[in-house]
Amino acid sequence: MTPSPLLSPTSVLAPRPTAWICTYPPSSSSSSSSEQSQKNNPPLIALVEGYCGASDRPPTLMVGSDSISTSVLEGLRVNKVCTLSVATERDIHAAKSMSAGYGCDHGPTLTFDEVGLKPCDPPLKILNALPIGPPPPDTECSNNTENYFKRPPAIASSPVQMHCRLAMEVPLSTSSDSTMILLQIDTYIIHGNVLRTQSTLYPTTKSSIQGNPDVRTITAKIDCLLLRPLASFGNNGRFGRVKTIYHMGRPRPREVPMMDRNRALSRSQKLINSCKPTTTTAAAAAAEKKKTNTATQIFDGTTCNKIDWESNSLWEIDDLVPACSIPPEYDNIRDNMFEEGDGQTISYTYRKDNVCPLGYNPMKQVVCPRFIGWISTYEPESLLSTENGGGGSGQPIAHISPYSFCIDVARGSKPMIAFAACPRSDEFDNSDDESDSETEKQRSRNNKKIESDGWKDAQRDAELTGVFCVNLVSQEMAWAMNASAAPLGKGLSEFQLMRSDNGTQQQQEEKERQREGSAATTRRTIPTPVPAPHINAPYVAESPMFMECRYVKTVKIPDIHDNDSMYSLIIGEVVNIHVRKDVAMKRTADDGSEIMDIDIEKMKPVARLGYGQEYTVVTTEIE
Repeated sequence: MTPSPLLSPTSVLAPRPTAWICTYPPSSSSSSSSEQSQKNNPPLIALVEGYCGASDRPPTLMVGSDSISTSVLEGLRVNKVCTLSVATERDIHAAKSMSAGYGCDHGPTLTFDEVGLKPCDPPLKILNALPIGPPPPDTECSNNTENYFKRPPAIASSPVQMHCRLAMEVPLSTSSDSTMILLQIDTYIIHGNVLRTQSTLYPTTKSSIQGNPDVRTITAKIDCLLLRPLASFGNNGRFGRVKTIYHMGRPRPREVPMMDRNRALSRSQKLINSCKPTTTTAAAAAAEKKKTNTATQIFDGTTCNKIDWESNSLWEIDDLVPACSIPPEYDNIRDNMFEEGDGQTISYTYRKDNVCPLGYNPMKQVVCPRFIGWISTYEPESLLSTENGGGGSGQPIAHISPYSFCIDVARGSKPMIAFAACPRSDEFDNSDDESDSETEKQRSRNNKKIESDGWKDAQRDAELTGVFCVNLVSQEMAWAMNASAAPLGKGLSEFQLMRSDNGTQQQQEEKERQREGSAATTRRTIPTPVPAPHINAPYVAESPMFMECRYVKTVKIPDIHDNDSMYSLIIGEVVNIHVRKDVAMKRTADDGSEIMDIDIEKMKPVARLGYGQEYTVVTTEIE
């Protein structure tokens, strides 16, 4: 692959969540009549093609200022509040008319009447009870008290509405005006037509899913096939559809006491991190187990050191399996028919509600489908060891792991990308468990003191080496991406885990024949780490796209309650984009010029949905 100067992160980070953003104008009318003021200064709306979650607790969204039209951005900066309404197929025609064109960072700003959408009043009884600060004296707010913290309406046709406040605006470069906007969600409004009433998340599948137990009691599930979110393919007026939901559970160690099954990875994570890696083979580990004659071996500092965690025979690793699809009678968008759920409309306000009425934190379920940033790095200590002539094999240790809170936060001449990471101690205890109990929240706060080795490999390596690569996960590498989420810990390579115990070519072909007869979807591709051409980080040779990034800064997500934030945002400047020739294509722009784009059907990107095991592959473009 060679660098592609004509492509930007906006084009290749696909699919991406899409939402309508609404604010009041930055300046208000001098009219004394509130009704006249509303008429003269109606709320403004724009389409955001590319935002993402930054933290589920506290619920925080990230979006680049370049992605927001100028008038709406100024209104947000001055008034400090906005609404984000998930864009769905119900408003596909409006979305196409409001989409940014080729080469543009954002689309136009219009009023509700101009775009043909209907407003929905905000829940002022809830929102007005929340605390607000006085307008800062050094901003335009001092001359615009009427619109300061004036809650704008949402899009009435959107089933998910998020009423937000501006939590932080982060400068990204001294040579650019681009900033990263962090929005805290004050209140979710989730309509019953996208909810399926049920008592457990996946009543017909496995009894437990790692880090996200299916046995958790809920009241209703947010169904992506009912939501029908628009998946942006970049600023080009093209949108994709979530047509099928796939299930794929997280990696689970096979040697786990059944009584602690629901917390398997959380338990093994701490134990693996506390043990030094060894070169003991999987066969030796199996022999040791047979020798001890125990049905379920309890991990401790001794037994853990005798296991080669880089052997995938010790892990239970799932692949993509189709779970459900849009029913044929609702598949034709021209019919304008959408399947309805059987739930009741709910509201959830993190600042005051101890528990969400649904029984779980809805962040990951409503911000979708999300691009998966497959972040690859070298372990800093192994680089130093290699440079000094040590390092055993003479090769640095390559790490790779998936991050679905990942989006571009700056466009133009200095494009930047950010991904959200939390400490290892929180990786499986809280981030996907989504329990809102006070016990879980308190345990999260008590784990606040994290040593440097407590951070995930991608964050630690990026900060210490100054570089990282972002790889795209195509459908044939879904299993490998899932395997790379195994909590191996420092000193062990996820690439080695994915390549281990594959057997002879004949054995591999036999495994593939068995898989073809099962519910699995595609042939597995084993990723190969290759040194990037311009930075000291590895990339996945088999990936159809990767980006070389230089580390810029780390931003801590601001708290709402005392010490409730565990996430940090790692920001990097994209210095090179590499795209495989077979997925690159030329298109004709509206002005007749030829432009470079991505063939989404050939690229087959895997995207993250919600809960502990839901994914999709978005290749169907909505015409």
